[in-house]
Amino acid sequence: MAFISSGYNPEKPMENRITDIGPRHFEEFLPPVIKKNKGTWAYHEILEPGVLLHVADSGDKVYTVRCGGARLMTITHIREICDIADKHCGGHLRFTTRNNIEFMV
Repeated sequence: MAFISSGYNPEKPMENRITDIGPRHFEEFLPPVIKKNKGTWAYHEILEPGVLLHVADSGDKVYTVRCGGARLMTITHIREICDIADKHCGGHLRFTTRNNIEFMV
């Protein structure tokens, strides 16, 4: 009876079925300047340790600030990181494969 109350029709089992369940495509979460210039970066410079400048063929620039991160983080720590990203980076940050944090401005 639970299936009938949720709108499930045993006569048409494929009706209104969600077939593609999984994570959303990563490009939805890229900062606009990175999405716009994907694959067209001219060069990058390391301005100082942990600070990089990426320049696109169109002239757009993105600064990346790398910060060390822990392998295990508390929710409070992650919220503090997200608050920094909201305040300074338009809410965009990235976790690297080595669990470091990159703020993209």
